[in-house]
Amino acid sequence: MANSLKIKSKASSSLDLRLRTFRISGVEIVMLSVTKLYRLLNNYLDKLIIPEPQCVLCTSVSQEAICRDCYHALVKLPLQSRCPRCLWALPPKEIACSNCKEHQFQFERIIASYSYAFPLDKVLQQLKYHEKIEYTTALSQLFWSAIAPHLTKLPDAIIPVPLHHKKHKIRGFNQVHELLREFHQLNPQVPILNITRHKETQPQATLNRLQRAHNLANAFEITADLRGKHIALVDDVVTTGTTVNELAKLCKQQGAAQVDVWCLMRALE
Repeated sequence: MANSLKIKSKASSSLDLRLRTFRISGVEIVMLSVTKLYRLLNNYLDKLIIPEPQCVLCTSVSQEAICRDCYHALVKLPLQSRCPRCLWALPPKEIACSNCKEHQFQFERIIASYSYAFPLDKVLQQLKYHEKIEYTTALSQLFWSAIAPHLTKLPDAIIPVPLHHKKHKIRGFNQVHELLREFHQLNPQVPILNITRHKETQPQATLNRLQRAHNLANAFEITADLRGKHIALVDDVVTTGTTVNELAKLCKQQGAAQVDVWCLMRALE
């Protein structure tokens, strides 16, 4: 004799499990195929527990971390009439960059594809200040897809801009390391060098240009032998370039032949 058991849920109107019942010595025994039960419950729980993948920007259903519509809506960095080294806007018919001359940048170039603008800036802030670590995949893929087309060869080593150990302890991670996940997975042969930030500095965003330079004086230490090497400094956002320039100086002092700067976004003042 076969009976029917129905289970109600939000994901499905009902599950119909066919049970076989029989009696042994007056005791009713209920049996169900273990394989069938596993298959039914597995499909059922998938709908309840595992959400469909979503775009981190618009939350629409998407197999990609950033859906196609949002990707095309991101604010690309305008590259026309800009300094090839620092990406600063050049006045009409001007070739020499006054920004590079003023700061005496030690790096060869900044590589960036996106402006520090909505919505990408908000996503990065959510990662950094609200522990939205689930945004890591989207940002790291976006970062490497923006950098790779500008390269003819890989650098000899990567140096992420470090956090002071106190800030790292509070945040629990360095967002620059998170940005490098996709790159490191695809290029494990390129070493990532961790350097020391032994001076706890004020947030650069709260300071003007002169204050930023003073704030970072003697903040970093690089002891690695970089003689003849091509180094890529990596940061999430470059604004005035003060931080990466301080690191570029130290790299050159350690013998680096070329220092490039990679960043997800360039903030243009």
